[in-house]
Amino acid sequence: MIKKLLPSIILLLLSVTMFSQTDYSKITFSSKIYKYKDSKPRIKKLGINKEIVTNIIELLSDTLYSEKEKTEIINKTWLAYTDPKTFDFVYKDFAIKTNKSWGQVNANGEMILEPNPYLTEWTINDSEFPYFQIALNKILDHYNLISYADDVSTVKSSFKNLLVTEKLNFQDPNEEDWAYSYLKKVNNELARKGLVALVTKGYYDIIVCKATNKDKLTNAFSKIKWELVSP
Repeated sequence: MIKKLLPSIILLLLSVTMFSQTDYSKITFSSKIYKYKDSKPRIKKLGINKEIVTNIIELLSDTLYSEKEKTEIINKTWLAYTDPKTFDFVYKDFAIKTNKSWGQVNANGEMILEPNPYLTEWTINDSEFPYFQIALNKILDHYNLISYADDVSTVKSSFKNLLVTEKLNFQDPNEEDWAYSYLKKVNNELARKGLVALVTKGYYDIIVCKATNKDKLTNAFSKIKWELVSP
């Protein structure tokens, strides 16, 4: 039954996404990948299920998105996890625009992009979990549910990129602050609003959630071997 329904589902998704297609006439697609992976991520073997994805999206988006919008984000993420090749095909416009090279042009004014961004990430990574993290990061970043900063000045501006904190004003960092010390100060301000900022360990990907959801979200991220820590 699932195999019979899949072509219909893909056709429906395609008909929806066609209305917002980008003009690709000004884009050159070129891949550096000699051969893409033929296999799909081993979802079942690794114990990854849609509930994990659902928990992460639900806890991060909370009231920022409608139930319909959250379902869309969840379905996109799950398809990216289970079948990167199909994801790039069904959500071509989305996949291209979440490519890190999107909008960048070379010396000749040309925009040259990888035609299969998510399949490429799956191909170049040795195992599933790094791919899961990258794919989720791309999707969350598109929906302003995660941000990145690698120094104190960009930490402050990163909170303007998150839907949950875009309208909040935080104190400026002083000369002695560095990224983590400033994040601690921001967390003190967020705590008064019942929120908490977390970062991915070893990196500076920043998320903000309700303080009451901190443990649940940390646990959900750990299922894809992505560790969240408090600054």
